Amino acid sequence: MRAELIDPETMRSLAEARDMKEFLGLLSQTRYQETIGEAGEEVSAVALERAFYQKLVERLDRVVRVAPTGMAEFLRAYYHMRLEVQNLKRILRGKFSEAPIERIKRHLIPVSPYLSVDFDDLVGAETMADSVDLLGRTVYAPIKESLVLCEKYDALWPIEARLNQIYGESVQESLSKISSGDRGMVRQIVEVEMDVENLLSAINWRRMTREQPSPPLLESFPLTYGISLRIIKELIEGGDVGDVVKGLGAPYAEIVEPVIVDDVALVRTNLRRHGYEAARDGRLRDDFGFPSIMSYLISCDVERGDLVSIAWGKEHELESRRILRYTVLPAYAA
Repeated sequence: MRAELIDPETMRSLAEARDMKEFLGLLSQTRYQETIGEAGEEVSAVALERAFYQKLVERLDRVVRVAPTGMAEFLRAYYHMRLEVQNLKRILRGKFSEAPIERIKRHLIPVSPYLSVDFDDLVGAETMADSVDLLGRTVYAPIKESLVLCEKYDALWPIEARLNQIYGESVQESLSKISSGDRGMVRQIVEVEMDVENLLSAINWRRMTREQPSPPLLESFPLTYGISLRIIKELIEGGDVGDVVKGLGAPYAEIVEPVIVDDVALVRTNLRRHGYEAARDGRLRDDFGFPSIMSYLISCDVERGDLVSIAWGKEHELESRRILRYTVLPAYAA
């Protein structure tokens, strides 16, 4: 299965394609040939993103079907719930901004609901509050408590922060499903992801609440690891972002440095790179057990992220040099 992945040299060639047409031509020579056809005749970055996610979901499901029960439960919590939370955020952002229903649907990841309700029902709800009500009997019910803050600040970040919290708690609980020897590698990835999400949420809060009291930190950020509540409080209350970031230490300072110039997309690229390298190191220690499986799936997601970045870059006619900044795999080309 690993042999099906795009190698770093090929990914660099895709990023360096002259335009969207050449990108699609090169991509058709990989295992994404059928995927391009699924994107439709009028190929767009949105359609390609859906197709790339579809390939990721197919690969994930292929692994989960044959994995031992405990491992499969963890993988579904880590990946299926992550994709579901991404869809919930996209739906709620669309409802918050009163976007047309069809536009919201076009941006959804093609994955079946995991712990929520039917995505079409959520999209079809009259208001964002109605969508939140539909989640009232699911694990996501606590986001309703954040509606008050959403209305107070006229912003969606309180609900998105609560979704991050629910996801993080579920993943932590699911760690008991895998062997104790494998949990260290997973925590190294998951805890950094949660910390970076907390930091990005704090910066969002900072932008929206300059003249408002600080939000309740313990309620809003119950899961913190290497980035403490003190640092989050400092960011929200107006501390210098550059000084805070430089003082974070490894691996956080390098991952989140682009936030100083408000480049969140590059922060997320750096976060994917961190997970890729952590999983790769784990696989080098054990290439036959769970670390090898985790490394494969993270490689699938990194491949998906790189292809999405390239597709959007080609659609906006960006220079290849700029596109390469937002990819992970080309840096490992020989």
